[in-house]
Amino acid sequence: MLLLPASGATEGAYAGSAISLLPPVFAISLAFATGRTLLPLVGGVWAGAVMLAWHDGAGLLAPLRAVLDVLWVWVFQASVYDLESGWQEFSLSVVGFVFVLVGMVAVAVRAGGMAGVAERFATLAQSPRATRLTTWALGLSIFFDDYANTVIVGGTMRPLADRMKISREKLAWIVDSTAAPVAGISILSTWVAFEVSNFAPQLGAVGLSPDAGYVVFLESVPYRFYCLLTLAYVGIAAWSGRDFGPMLAAERRADRTGAVFNPGARPMSGVGSIESEAAPGIPHRAHLALVPVTLTLLTVVGLFLHGGLQASVGVEGGFLARARVALGGVDNNTTLLLYAALVGLTSAALLAVGERLLSVGETVRAAVSGWRVMGMAVSILLMAWAMSGVCDALGTRAYLAAMAPHIPPLALPAGLFLLACVVSFSTGSSWATMGILLPNVVALAAQVGEDAAIGPHAMVVLAIASVLDGSIFGDHCSPLSDTTILSSTAAGSDHMDHVRTQAPYALTVMAAAVVLGYLPVTMGMPVWAGLLLGLSALVAVQVLVAKPIWRRPSI
Repeated sequence: MLLLPASGATEGAYAGSAISLLPPVFAISLAFATGRTLLPLVGGVWAGAVMLAWHDGAGLLAPLRAVLDVLWVWVFQASVYDLESGWQEFSLSVVGFVFVLVGMVAVAVRAGGMAGVAERFATLAQSPRATRLTTWALGLSIFFDDYANTVIVGGTMRPLADRMKISREKLAWIVDSTAAPVAGISILSTWVAFEVSNFAPQLGAVGLSPDAGYVVFLESVPYRFYCLLTLAYVGIAAWSGRDFGPMLAAERRADRTGAVFNPGARPMSGVGSIESEAAPGIPHRAHLALVPVTLTLLTVVGLFLHGGLQASVGVEGGFLARARVALGGVDNNTTLLLYAALVGLTSAALLAVGERLLSVGETVRAAVSGWRVMGMAVSILLMAWAMSGVCDALGTRAYLAAMAPHIPPLALPAGLFLLACVVSFSTGSSWATMGILLPNVVALAAQVGEDAAIGPHAMVVLAIASVLDGSIFGDHCSPLSDTTILSSTAAGSDHMDHVRTQAPYALTVMAAAVVLGYLPVTMGMPVWAGLLLGLSALVAVQVLVAKPIWRRPSI
């Protein structure tokens, strides 16, 4: 039986037909029906493989042949080793970067480095307001992984929050609403390679090199209205000591009675599935985390400058223009990220063993514990790439391009953001949502952008940002989300109490992002103005809607 080659249908077996939309539509429908994360992607890829096998003449054997095609063509050949082109450097580098970076984080945690950083922050928590702000600042500082963020911040600040009569619901919200947003926009995190890998392969369709994915990601950061406004709003609420909705009732209960959770609540406890605590009996030294992170960042900057500096020689337009060209001139940015992460992991391991805090075996076990966490994430990543390949073979993007003239430019970014919100809420997975939606966004946005005030390139960047942002919304509102569950666990909050108190805040920021961010910026308003308007609206909510939680002088 001849299997369909990965490049066998580059023109699109069903190009020009609405049936080419079936795999992503089936994946979204399956997500709604099951609330699962990986299953919808697998189902969508299999449906596309069935269609391709049927088109290739497999007949009634198409469903069986599709199972083999999914594993051999769309996963192994597309992401690991292609019989014609050899090893798939891009995808292997992305997977390697994710594994190595999370291993570095796990070693730094187990060696006491993260505890040392957290304890330095904790000394600032001398009042309820200072405790809330310290929790927020600590969440911002652990920007390289959302799992590590929730476990470390929640576990460190929980005793201090209890002492200051801060509700577990409020602590869980601060932890949850900093973790995914800060990891999602960070230039160095376990998220960045995944986010870039979902849209970078499609950049060639709009005249950009796939190697420019990191540059496009950097361009998208100012347009990440939901993430940026969420991070700002947590800080505003932490400083103001004012709340509304169910959170206000929770905070007043804790402030007036000392009950940090509801009577009858079932607080979640325990730790995540990584090595989330320092080894017992060792000192907590902040440099064990700060040195590996700093070396990784410096290595990224150094390798990118070395790789792209020559391309920026003679470029006009000042430093920013030259920097953009330099970053775009890097031919293998995912490989360079992998090298930088290896520097970080090596330095973390050498410090842990060299200072006799961990044995070699303990260091290896800590790193492997981090890798176990990423098993599901990497599975989602592989299936997201498979979805992209199947859609290419079916001609999904060609059909969307044909439909582009019928889509109002004003509706595209906001519509994509809301669709991503719905899908991520249904699945509880931001990564699965990105994998379902992003592969079909780039060409469509460029086509729609031809008639938009902001032009095709800005429309592509804005569309990518809107999908990435909407995907993270599910991490804040869905009771199925892993980071929502982990935040409840780390903060010791009743899970559904956390979801119920957090949802009004997430919906408030979502509304600000759509009405004051995506819509006006699509019409040509500067991005800084959208951010300023959104921030002003959130401040107004705190002043006009939220009410004080305290009845004592100290807040």
